[in-house]
Amino acid sequence: MPQQSHKQQNNQNILQQLGSLSLWPHFIKFCTIPRPSKHEAAIINYIRQQGEQHDAIVEQDTIGNLLLRVPASQGYEKIPTIALQSHVDMVAQANSQSAHNFYKDPLTLQIKNGWLSAIETTLGADNGIGCAAMLALMTDNNVKHGSLELLFTVDEEAGMGGAFGLQKDWLTAKKLLNLDTEEEGEIYIGCAGGVDIDSIQSPIWQSPPDAKEDKEKPAAITISLTGLLGGHSGVDIHLKRLNANILLAQELLNAAQYHHFQLHSFNGGTLRNAIPREAFATIFSYDSRALIAYLETRCSELKARYYHSEPDLQLKTKLLASEKIESNHVLSSIDTQTLLSLLASHPNGVIHYSDTLEGVVESSNNLGIVTLNSGGTLSLASLCRSASNNERDTHANRIASYQKQHRLNSQSEKALEINIHGAYPGWQLANDNALMKQGLQLYQRLFNKEASLQVIHAGLECGLISETYPDCDIISFGPTITGAHSPNEQVDIKSVAKFWQFLTHFIILNKSVEP
Repeated sequence: MPQQSHKQQNNQNILQQLGSLSLWPHFIKFCTIPRPSKHEAAIINYIRQQGEQHDAIVEQDTIGNLLLRVPASQGYEKIPTIALQSHVDMVAQANSQSAHNFYKDPLTLQIKNGWLSAIETTLGADNGIGCAAMLALMTDNNVKHGSLELLFTVDEEAGMGGAFGLQKDWLTAKKLLNLDTEEEGEIYIGCAGGVDIDSIQSPIWQSPPDAKEDKEKPAAITISLTGLLGGHSGVDIHLKRLNANILLAQELLNAAQYHHFQLHSFNGGTLRNAIPREAFATIFSYDSRALIAYLETRCSELKARYYHSEPDLQLKTKLLASEKIESNHVLSSIDTQTLLSLLASHPNGVIHYSDTLEGVVESSNNLGIVTLNSGGTLSLASLCRSASNNERDTHANRIASYQKQHRLNSQSEKALEINIHGAYPGWQLANDNALMKQGLQLYQRLFNKEASLQVIHAGLECGLISETYPDCDIISFGPTITGAHSPNEQVDIKSVAKFWQFLTHFIILNKSVEP
């Protein structure tokens, strides 16, 4: 059976196991349509087709966001219009051994112990479950509702481009449900803002040193750090998961105390909003055998130290024939030391916890991407988050100052460019918000337990939407998703059923007449 057909058959089998919720067919369809950030045309087209087939008014703005205006069910016309919003793009992350192509391949799904996930890749439940639920409200004739405004935004994961471009006076609803949080039983009334910190440095490259007397010929060694858990750089940042960029730099910096080498390349992470799971370096060394033995010992020590928190950690080395390397340029010894010092101690992880909300992260930074290829430039990409816009900017400027202090080729002021950009605001709902109170009361009535109010240390589009629509009340909720932004992403199937029950009851809370 061809690979694509096999995947399709597998996904159909998965659908049968998931049960009868009307959102599941839409989500399974989503898993067959590639939708990395900035490549959402195919999924937008599918949503458009669904809207046209179900008598919705379909509108699209110049950014690419799609709005479906869905008429009320018969007898429910007097219910005030309510808006729902989710983003269509997903984080594209795969394990290094995976051959998956996020731009053309369907995901391969699996169910284990009540959780749905994809094999070796992200699942896209963030935020595909929210999108699927919105479509199901429109397509399931058994679900009754007032008029709906279903807003599908684009480019959320790569900088919230869709929410940034959201036009005024497009939505008419005064209440909006964002379906992009990841713990069932929690209602979110606040989120962190964020800002990107991108820097480029121009190091001085040189040819590898020649062999010296009583020294072996300089050899090229690749070092790979893989198998880390990674995760969402906001909601998982407090878990103290290892950052591959920083850990590999720390190990090489320690090795440099005993073994002389020069950096040829260093690459780690692929997204500024995902905790890096893998990092790779190539070095030229005079004492390659001793250095490899040292790193092999460090691998054993690291695996023992992080056995419980990072059970799949691997630190591997490989000796290369230098003539097989396309470019033999290396950093100077000074720049090698400077770069490793820069990365090893770079601000990362939780910066500050909230003074008023116990256990809630207020500010953090994620060193998401490091790119250095022989003969080229050094690029760093960080995402700094904070519930306070002022603290967000303060920390971003502090990180920029830190990078300036660790400038390569320090004799040239032009050797470093830092761009702080893409700032988006945090969001905090007023405690007397009527929509929040309705949600708490409904959850208690449906499940005989209290929902908890939360502030999430991640960037929700709610902040930007509330700036564009200040008179619109907003809350956010969703099913339980773990491992978002990593190949460990999974969604709890039972929590999806509770999420769906809560959502379908919420949209008719203000029903004023019986059908």
